[in-house]
Amino acid sequence: MWLSGSFEHPHAHASLCVNEYVKVCPNAAVIVVKMAEEEAERECNTREVIVALRKRFQELITGLKESSESALDASSSFCQEFCQVLVEHGSRWKTEEDPLPLLEMYTVAILSYAEATPSLSPECEQAPLVLDKLGLSCMDLLLSLSEQVPGALWEEFQSSVKLAHAILLESGNSQLQTLSAVAAESGIWTNSTLCSVLSNETPETEKVNEFLVVEGPVLLDMRIKHLIKQNEVEKAARLAKVCTEFPEFGGKRNFKQAYLVCLCGTSSTEQLKQEIAEVDCKDALDMICNLESEGDEKGAFSLCSAFLKRQLVQGDVYCAWELTLLWSKLLMRLESAQAFLDQCRQLVILSTSVYHILLLIKVIQSEVENVGLPVCIEMCIQALKMGASDGEDSKATICKTISCLMPNDLEVKRACQLTEFLLKPTVDSYYAVETLFNEPDQKLEEESLPIPNSLRCDLLLALKTQWPFDPEFWDWKTLKRNCLTLMGDEASIVSSIDELNDNEEPDEL
Repeated sequence: MWLSGSFEHPHAHASLCVNEYVKVCPNAAVIVVKMAEEEAERECNTREVIVALRKRFQELITGLKESSESALDASSSFCQEFCQVLVEHGSRWKTEEDPLPLLEMYTVAILSYAEATPSLSPECEQAPLVLDKLGLSCMDLLLSLSEQVPGALWEEFQSSVKLAHAILLESGNSQLQTLSAVAAESGIWTNSTLCSVLSNETPETEKVNEFLVVEGPVLLDMRIKHLIKQNEVEKAARLAKVCTEFPEFGGKRNFKQAYLVCLCGTSSTEQLKQEIAEVDCKDALDMICNLESEGDEKGAFSLCSAFLKRQLVQGDVYCAWELTLLWSKLLMRLESAQAFLDQCRQLVILSTSVYHILLLIKVIQSEVENVGLPVCIEMCIQALKMGASDGEDSKATICKTISCLMPNDLEVKRACQLTEFLLKPTVDSYYAVETLFNEPDQKLEEESLPIPNSLRCDLLLALKTQWPFDPEFWDWKTLKRNCLTLMGDEASIVSSIDELNDNEEPDEL
């Protein structure tokens, strides 16, 4: 920059800062020098370790070539010792703190292993696995780097990978093809076609296809996962979409899975609806289970929620139980019991089927038991209101569910049983009503109620709205007469049974 008509050296400001710091803190000069010495010592130590590593690998290669063991045994021993050396040296650095020394280590390891490959027995199953693992670990490290690799180190990486790839190709081994393609660029994220895709530009289809072929599904999958991990969800979605649409990948489900997870994490609600509409629930369950097995519980839950909501809105019961069960298990791992109940409430609002509500009640009882009882009763009330569209059987099931949820509340049980009878007046349902109404009335204290009294009143009201009469102030005889009227021909069966019972009572006395 120009200052008072003269050019200020780029380091002048930094020097001034250091000088000012030294004036303020007498020990500053010592600290600065010490920091510089520590940095230099670290670099020196790294160089020494890398030199020692290269030497150790060469010793292993020499031992492999000169081994008196069978080719298979010697190869197995080499692979085992090679991995052991790599682990020992790799443990010196942490990926988050010292990624560049690790890159140097992988660079040396890849070239050394390639040099050893011609001497490895083709029957050794470990040999290709070690090389695959090396390549994947190196790519994973490169993807995780927050800063660009310094020029000299990147050039060393490029030349080493190029040479290693050439050595392997001589024996028809193309395992480093993908890593070689990465090394051909000036950086892990610098490919022009990749940049265009991530920037939501529209590069030529031929260039995109060529890029996808060179990268391959493994590296592309790693890129997408890394972008998601870095909260670059929209970029991940763009790349996943391109991969999903690429014919040569044969509709690999992992890309579709990643794309849907990305859509769940963006505001593309309509796009998500369109995409999941084309996916069968069985396939969706596979995707969700895959995500869970990979440790991505958030992704699994978001995808499960999307498909479950689709089923709720459409009233589709296909795979409903599996989705609901998975949804509840995943949510309970991620959230508190209260958050779980809140989300259950939201799903009930979306539901158009009593069956789905009953499934939600089932998972609430399974996951949080009595804590979720008020929410279950709220759901039952909602189900009673929408039960007309699901038929009499659904309403009867709701009544049975309520009775099971509140087994100690006689008034509620009477109301449920009477509702069941009124839905389907049979001899059995009549006698079930009679049994409950002949039990002594129960006096409940509000403090001992398992649910708030206001909610209990709402429940009783929801049940009573299903009745053609209001028997609140009736005695049993009045209620019995009205029930028999509704039974038609079956009322005569009840009358006959009652007469028999009346005739037997004096004899017993």
